[in-house]
Amino acid sequence: MTKEGPEIVGSGSSYYASMGEQQYAAKINTPAKSPEYFDQFHKPMLERLKQKFGTPIGVLDVACGPAFELEFFTNDPDVILFASDISPDILPQVQARLPQAHLFAMDASKSVLADNIVEMGMLVNAMIYVPADMLKTMYGALKPGGEAALNFRVFSNPHNKAFYDYYTTHGGVITEKPYTIETPEGSKTFTVQVLDYTACVKDDGTPDTDIRQLGEQMYFENIEDVQALLDASGFEVLEHSLFNFSSPVNPDNQVDVFVLKKPE
Repeated sequence: MTKEGPEIVGSGSSYYASMGEQQYAAKINTPAKSPEYFDQFHKPMLERLKQKFGTPIGVLDVACGPAFELEFFTNDPDVILFASDISPDILPQVQARLPQAHLFAMDASKSVLADNIVEMGMLVNAMIYVPADMLKTMYGALKPGGEAALNFRVFSNPHNKAFYDYYTTHGGVITEKPYTIETPEGSKTFTVQVLDYTACVKDDGTPDTDIRQLGEQMYFENIEDVQALLDASGFEVLEHSLFNFSSPVNPDNQVDVFVLKKPE
């Protein structure tokens, strides 16, 4: 499954070093545990790819964290699960809960995956870190004709204001920064909003060590910039939908979800 070199690659990241699955579920704002998200995006994609490729279907989850989204596949004998995360600290927790999954630690900006190895991919709440590298890693791993689903929290979307307001009132700092990617036509620079969690505190003012582990997360200002990023990735956009979900600090998050196809 991997290129030449070590099969397990550890990033050395301290992310998740002291955050267990319960803390993650209680604090992280993600649709990963949502059956509605699975039913709307992952399930129809899986059925479509079974018809196209036959079975079994290899499913790759990049930047998986606790990989709650993989639980919806566990009763399907026609699925082979693969998952990676930048931090090796979270993977033993995932393995204990999902013993059938094949797990490895990997920095998406330094992918060790071989090309054209799986039919289906997922990036759940993953595009807040090195998004162009996430797309490149997924593009390489998918077989031609394979598909991937991913979501973005767009900064200008008013549904997400409560999310940003919560963290900026709890020590988080939002800074406008440039983000440059390389495209076939040359470099392209986006203006993004970066949320720095490293000084976050709890409601009582004490350090929130769980949230501080998140470091910095990147958010595109508008959907036009997201579309430009995807256009530069080489993927075809099959679907674009909005998805609302409740999370610990915002009862009405709204993310943009894309289903992408690697050209055949």
